[in-house]
Amino acid sequence: MMDDKKERERLRARVHARRRRQAILRALILLAAFCVLGALTACVILPGMSGQNSAEQEQTYTRVQAQSGTIERTVFGSGTVQPASQPGVYAAIDATVGECYVEMGDSVKAGDVLMRLENDELEAEISTLASEMDDAQSDVRTTQTHTQYVYRQLYDEDGDARFDVNTDEPLLGQFSNEITIYAPCEGRIMAIYIEPGDDALAVYREKGAVAMISTDGRMKVELSGLDGTQLALGDKLRVTGEGIDAEGVVVSLTRRGTEAVVQVNSDEYPMDTPVTVTTAEGEAVGEGVLEINKPMAVSAYGGTIKGISVKVGDYVKREAVIARIVWDDIPLYLDNAQVLRDYVKAKVAYEEAVSKREALTIIAPCDGKVASVSVESGDKVTDGTQLLSIVEDAGMTLILQVDELDITSVEAGQTVSISVDALPDVALTGTVEKIAPLGNTETVVTTYDVYIELGEVDERVLGGMNVSGEIVVDTAQDALLIPTDALRKDADGYYVLLEDGSAQHVTVGIMTDDRVEITDGLYEGQTVLY
Repeated sequence: MMDDKKERERLRARVHARRRRQAILRALILLAAFCVLGALTACVILPGMSGQNSAEQEQTYTRVQAQSGTIERTVFGSGTVQPASQPGVYAAIDATVGECYVEMGDSVKAGDVLMRLENDELEAEISTLASEMDDAQSDVRTTQTHTQYVYRQLYDEDGDARFDVNTDEPLLGQFSNEITIYAPCEGRIMAIYIEPGDDALAVYREKGAVAMISTDGRMKVELSGLDGTQLALGDKLRVTGEGIDAEGVVVSLTRRGTEAVVQVNSDEYPMDTPVTVTTAEGEAVGEGVLEINKPMAVSAYGGTIKGISVKVGDYVKREAVIARIVWDDIPLYLDNAQVLRDYVKAKVAYEEAVSKREALTIIAPCDGKVASVSVESGDKVTDGTQLLSIVEDAGMTLILQVDELDITSVEAGQTVSISVDALPDVALTGTVEKIAPLGNTETVVTTYDVYIELGEVDERVLGGMNVSGEIVVDTAQDALLIPTDALRKDADGYYVLLEDGSAQHVTVGIMTDDRVEITDGLYEGQTVLY
């Protein structure tokens, strides 16, 4: 324990009691001076009246009784209120800022379109990749799987037999007169264009496929001629037609919103059915044809259809038998491994480009208010450029700076009372969440950051407002209390003056600016002087 003077100076240094304690100290010094002067005067002028002098000196003391109550010791800290979360929104692609639909202070919901970026080069790349993917898929359609093979010598373009370069063995190829048409993927059979006895190649040339499969369980409607402002990504729409009444979702907007793709989360409806698209309120958006969202065309190179194993609406696994073909001419030799690899490569490139295009539409990641907008229409941005930031509707957080002399008393879970400098009528409460392990040494006094989890926050409290906090670090109920000023100290420890003028040593507990807990040496109602 520090001596009495240092103890009082430390307590007096607390911000919220400093001025009052200084005034009390000045008053005590002045009172002591008067007492000493009075005593000296009495000794010189009235040496025979020592008894009367003692009585007058006794009257200069303040009497107080020790009483039970609750005492709390607090630690002071100051800081600012900040949003609990303020995510930034960044560009994910090099582009030019097109339209920005929000300003600082606007309220937004998660999924709202905040801004649109533009990249004409990307649009041209997508068109090229789409064409390349269609060509690759067309190559896949000309191949199929054989089930009955014969092996024959392979020849080069000059008619010479081919041999293995390592073993000198003849190179043989798989040939077949009977072909099984397998499902190239898992999905629902949406259309079958062949019948037993049909020439498979003739049907393929006319229809572009012998059957169609839906690969993802969805259908879509492609709309064009929109005004560019009607729809936003994620909008819910109604898709209706003969035997069709389904919910659709806008999954793609192109050409600045004049073209859209509306996706239906089912493939149970007939393909190529004319439909009308409206808003949930019944406002017309456009018309189109219900198509397979991700189709796979089943093809056949040639031969006569011998039998069909599926019907429209069936759900098939990959390599399920769709039909069998009898080849009446020269045995057929085809190897579809390379064309399948080419198709997959083209498809991946196209989907990556489309994903980049989706990044041109900037979406709100959360509910909240726009805190800042960092770009303007026409600005060039690169991948990683911050476009704006949002103060999330997730409450406020607070960091108090606490003096190094007090930090050892602070623990997680302690209650905090907080006052806001700009709002004297607002009182906040919180709980100590965590304490920084390293102190701040930028100023003369080392402080530690104490993170406070706030309870309900008044809506008038804004991010950046200055606050003061009192952390309750120790509490005692039904404690025996006396004024702190009544406490004295000598070589044997703390003591108080009793009513008869004698000194009574005591054991102290919690001590604050105003009161101190006596754990031993006094009883309730006992009078002390100070």
